[in-house]
Amino acid sequence: MWRDARRAATALLLLFAACSHAANPAGSNPRGLPNPTLVDQHGRQVRFYDDLIAGRKVVLQFMYTHCEGVCPVSTANLVEAQREVADRLGKDLFLVSISLDPKDTAQDLAEYASTRGMADGWTLVAGAAADIEALRKALGAYDLDPEVDAVRSNHSAMLVLGDDRKDRWTMVNGISPASAIVRAIQRLLEV
Repeated sequence: MWRDARRAATALLLLFAACSHAANPAGSNPRGLPNPTLVDQHGRQVRFYDDLIAGRKVVLQFMYTHCEGVCPVSTANLVEAQREVADRLGKDLFLVSISLDPKDTAQDLAEYASTRGMADGWTLVAGAAADIEALRKALGAYDLDPEVDAVRSNHSAMLVLGDDRKDRWTMVNGISPASAIVRAIQRLLEV
């Protein structure tokens, strides 16, 4: 009788796994985030969700490598915030800067990282315009007015903060002082 119950339980688990697999085809994830292939600052191909988000605590920034507006300010504040939380979070916090310019190359990203003082644990990525647009929309980093959103200089300086394991997500303005970004990181990640 015990063997029959165990076999029935095993059969149910296999059925559940098969149904779950059918409901989550390759490339999907529990958050429903796009999972495009992007290129990082080292020229490596990475999958957005699988390689940069899954199971991690992250800060996501949308930016231009050739920006005269909010990008340099947002990046500088994020660099300072990373330094402030490094002793508490160390390698547990991953920063990801996503270029909004589909023309950016790995070399452009590497140069941007180098000139801005971005430390280890920070990945810069670029990709096809449609993929980046899908990420912006999925993460809420866009203006609701399509005309305003279409103007390159109007891009959002909002940083998306998340703990994928706990499914906790929030945003903070990237042009806020670094101390405000640090507080948002600490609140979200309960540090």
